[in-house]
Amino acid sequence: MSVKKLYPVSLWISVRLGFHFFVMILPWLHGIEGSEKPGNVELHCIVNKYQVLTCVWNKQSDVNDNYTLYYWYSDKEYTAAQCPHYLIVNQTTFGCQLSEIETFSTFTVKLTSNKQESLPMRKFDKLIDLVKMDPPSKLQVTNTSSLELRLQWEQSYGSLRSHCMTYQVQYKNMASDKWTVKNASSTLFILPSYDPKQTYTFQVRSKLSKFCANSKFWSDWSQAVSWGRNITVTDEQPSTFIKASVILIVTFLLLIVVVLVIRTDRVWVVLVPQIPNPAKKFETLFTVHGNNFQEWLGISKEAVENLKTNYTERLCIVTEDNDCPGPDGKNPTTNLPTQ
Repeated sequence: MSVKKLYPVSLWISVRLGFHFFVMILPWLHGIEGSEKPGNVELHCIVNKYQVLTCVWNKQSDVNDNYTLYYWYSDKEYTAAQCPHYLIVNQTTFGCQLSEIETFSTFTVKLTSNKQESLPMRKFDKLIDLVKMDPPSKLQVTNTSSLELRLQWEQSYGSLRSHCMTYQVQYKNMASDKWTVKNASSTLFILPSYDPKQTYTFQVRSKLSKFCANSKFWSDWSQAVSWGRNITVTDEQPSTFIKASVILIVTFLLLIVVVLVIRTDRVWVVLVPQIPNPAKKFETLFTVHGNNFQEWLGISKEAVENLKTNYTERLCIVTEDNDCPGPDGKNPTTNLPTQ
């Protein structure tokens, strides 16, 4: 047989072999771990810090069609068990939770339904690789005398161990919008140098380290914590906001002091009445009546004239009589001592 006749046959055989080879390696191309068969339903699984597995599916078909989930370990499909606790919304299942799992065993999960449709099946080497931690909390930043910033935080480990954790810290200052990301092996991160005139913002996230798992999921970033002050605020040139705030506070305090003084003066007048000033009572005596007390009292001139004396008394001279005896009949001069 000539070469020209053999060429179409060899080409057909090559195409057939290539097609079968592609079909055979297609699952490997998608990844044996977590492989998913094509279909209208997407199946996703995740494990929390308490080693509780949650699988949810995004259903694109009939909303009234409920799916059933089966799972098994170590490629033993004959030991498949149905989901013990479904997640249900509007009488429709959308997920499953397993609270007791074997984190270091091969795990397979599969969906089924009454309809003849292609549903996903996922296989995982170790469920520990699916753990997603809660974000770190209670971030605190302090500065040291050696111009370092110390960032500390707390991590909730659940049923896991602290040495299995690894962290990432991202930070930036007000001079740049770009985050700088650094790795950390403990709940302490030190920024070796910083600008004290700028504000620094920090966030932290966590996941299981390579010493305990091949984790695929970082936790969400923690709430941000800031240290320092805005670069637009300096000691020499306080911001307009600070100036306005100081003025408002001082004005408010002065207003309070004035109100308190007024109220205190009124209360003092009520509790301790003032002593009357007699000068006001006698003011007309000196200014109007020219120090004339009788006129100021309203006494008529006739009464004043009647009170004046219009006679002269005669003066009587009284002398002592030495010859007149005393009550005892003796002359008082006889008892006088002689010189």
